[in-house]
Amino acid sequence: MRAFLILAAATALASPTLAGPLGPLGPAAEGKVQCFQPNEAARTCQSIGAYRFGPNGEIENIATMMILTGPVVIMTTRAPAHIKGDRDCGTLRPEHIDRSTFSFDGKPANAAQTAALRAQMKASLAATFGHEACSAYMPNGSALLATSTLDGAPRPALDQKMIWVSPSDGYRVAP
Repeated sequence: MRAFLILAAATALASPTLAGPLGPLGPAAEGKVQCFQPNEAARTCQSIGAYRFGPNGEIENIATMMILTGPVVIMTTRAPAHIKGDRDCGTLRPEHIDRSTFSFDGKPANAAQTAALRAQMKASLAATFGHEACSAYMPNGSALLATSTLDGAPRPALDQKMIWVSPSDGYRVAP
């Protein structure tokens, strides 16, 4: 479930009341990415959420997340996102997992590994497919707290620390 909410969304430069059409994703328009569960000393993240903005207002969330720590397995998926009030939302579908890519200890997964991981992720996320997941970003000290909902119901067990970082800051998904 946690991976799903990272996928859907996504992560003290922003506030949930940021003005403009990008609302909580305003820093993404400046090229920043979301670092969830950051280790600032090591410049690592449990996951990174990036966004691409299309000419007609469409938003694509590119989520890169660590799904295993030994060996380190990282999954990258792309899914549409939208702004709903002060929240960053998306609805995960099986085809998003079908297009996901994976790496093992920094090397691209082979075809058999990719097929197995896609099947495992689809099985573990099946109950969430077609349900809207949203995240709001609340001030939390020097960072933000990404609070999560699924179909509008709060999911506090999935809330996590998030900071906005520039790609040039050198953060990466790693243990």
